[in-house]
Amino acid sequence: LATSSVCATNLADVATNISSNSSSTADVQKLHDVGQNEEQAQQKQQQVGQKPMQQPVPHQSQQQQPSQHRQQQHYSLQGRVVQLDRQLKSLSRVSFKCGNWLDLGCAANKYGVVTCFSVTKWIHLNWGDDGLMKLFHKAFRCLVPGGLFILEPQPFKSYQNAVHKAGVQAAPFKKISQFKLRPEGFSEFLMQRVGFELVQQLNAVSQVAGDEAVPVKGFDRPIVVLRKPVP
Repeated sequence: LATSSVCATNLADVATNISSNSSSTADVQKLHDVGQNEEQAQQKQQQVGQKPMQQPVPHQSQQQQPSQHRQQQHYSLQGRVVQLDRQLKSLSRVSFKCGNWLDLGCAANKYGVVTCFSVTKWIHLNWGDDGLMKLFHKAFRCLVPGGLFILEPQPFKSYQNAVHKAGVQAAPFKKISQFKLRPEGFSEFLMQRVGFELVQQLNAVSQVAGDEAVPVKGFDRPIVVLRKPVP
């Protein structure tokens, strides 16, 4: 279609030039003769067995694109399988135990990291300030020097929501009005009373880095990272 358009445009230009030329009859005759000569030359080429012009063949790299794409998918899947296999092997050194960690034994200076996500509120409601302080001191004791305690304090406003959701047959929670410890004061208590060092407080932000980072909406609780000092 592109060739036809170009040819049409060229013929229109020739017609315009012929109409503006004083020797239009001779030019038209010459153009007719050239066309006949080209047609005769093409007929002779076909008679001697020459192949007519073929459509352009796609480049070899274009033909290999689907194959290369399949190979890339294969290598990507193979890499994921290897990574998953390593992760599963690493889990062979992990053990799980269900129980109340406040009552379970824990050897001193044993763990490199202790995490506490969405837990403090429930310990606070069930065992009060004493239970929460026991949790913090136990985490400190179980960590090796230089070990990290990663804590997600649940906001105090969620305490009241939990109390309202509790059914009639549920165990009664401690009266939150009597709590002296509050989530906004956990970091200070952990540093001044327990002995941790504050490493960093992580706030939930968007994936955009730098000055364009903005707080995310929804589940955006801060995470506090503390370290057990090295003597």
